[in-house]
Amino acid sequence: MSQVRPIARSDLRNILKGGATSRILDLHSIALRHAGQEAHGEAPFFLHPRLNQAFIVKHTVRAHERPYVMSNQPVVTKVLVPLARDDLSLGGHAVFVEEIGFAAKMRSLFERPDDPHLLDLDLTRLRELAVLPSFDPFLLAERYRENSRPIAPLYFDISAEEIARMEKTVAEQIVSVVSLAFGSGRSGQDEQRALRFAQSLLSNESEGRLSALRQSLDMTLPEFKAGMFGWKGILYYRWSMSEAFANLKHFLQQIKTASIVGATESERRDIEYMRRQIIEETRARWSSLSSVMDEYDQVFTRFSSGQDTNSFKRFLLRAPMCFLNLGHDLSVIGHVPGYWNFWEKQNKRGYLHAREALPMFANFVLSITRHAPGSDALTVPALRRHALPLIQQPPDLVVASTI
Repeated sequence: MSQVRPIARSDLRNILKGGATSRILDLHSIALRHAGQEAHGEAPFFLHPRLNQAFIVKHTVRAHERPYVMSNQPVVTKVLVPLARDDLSLGGHAVFVEEIGFAAKMRSLFERPDDPHLLDLDLTRLRELAVLPSFDPFLLAERYRENSRPIAPLYFDISAEEIARMEKTVAEQIVSVVSLAFGSGRSGQDEQRALRFAQSLLSNESEGRLSALRQSLDMTLPEFKAGMFGWKGILYYRWSMSEAFANLKHFLQQIKTASIVGATESERRDIEYMRRQIIEETRARWSSLSSVMDEYDQVFTRFSSGQDTNSFKRFLLRAPMCFLNLGHDLSVIGHVPGYWNFWEKQNKRGYLHAREALPMFANFVLSITRHAPGSDALTVPALRRHALPLIQQPPDLVVASTI
């Protein structure tokens, strides 16, 4: 029988997020907050009550986990099931969606003899989540808006302040296309109208109102729906990039200047090699993100000025794939600095010992480097020697080890 791994001594209180973030879907907190509401039970994320109170985490694969994970991707999806709802400090069970024997292990945890096909529906939803690059609530809400099993909006609680910032950013970007979207002859410079349009677009009420835009682009309804999803994703990630930039800049500065003690000459060379790799690969990820956004800016500027409709149409057709690639890149470059910030707060000494820096830096390189399956690019001796985690990792930001 397939065995489910306990995660002993892992305090699940550390991953309480209150809802959905880019890396953690905290259904436990949502259940505590909304369990008394009809919508929580009538349109749940998962049909099994216990699974609907679990944590779903985007997890970067550790070196010792790789043999039983059926994926070459650096980030997989982990299901964390608390042992006790009222005491998260007891830990829980962990199952990767991408691991060998996933379905059998889930059935051992969530057997439903009364209605076994219901668990199959939940397993399908977990596999859908595994395909997504992140759990950003804006994007989850859009993904499941018209699903055959819709999810109640309460699962995607987003603060009013966050929504307002997002709407303002989108309004600034799309002010010049408002007149085209509404089929009017106005110039599109009315900022209030642009804000209302942004609110409509992001709240999923725009489909009928955007018919003029769809017709002007000569797109079929399925093409247009997919393009709108990708466009919203790109707009959301553009906003997220501005939020992530300060953390990323701080991380690179800290990696560049971090003091490391206790290293042998060989270890010092390994550390310096990995330090350069972390900086170069992080910058490459950011450059990739920026290049997509630059292309979007150029195409959208030409389109909104009436110069090039076809380029914007082609961009919308590519937008769903762009959204997935952007999500993976942004997840990684948000995850690694996030782990560093977590670790830095625990480190009061102002330096790292080599025995800490070696596995940490190796894991950072493995997490952030793009490489094709089977590539030999990461089999350098430094990484082979040091990739196994030798230090305690925070449960929600596992590096070795981001939607």
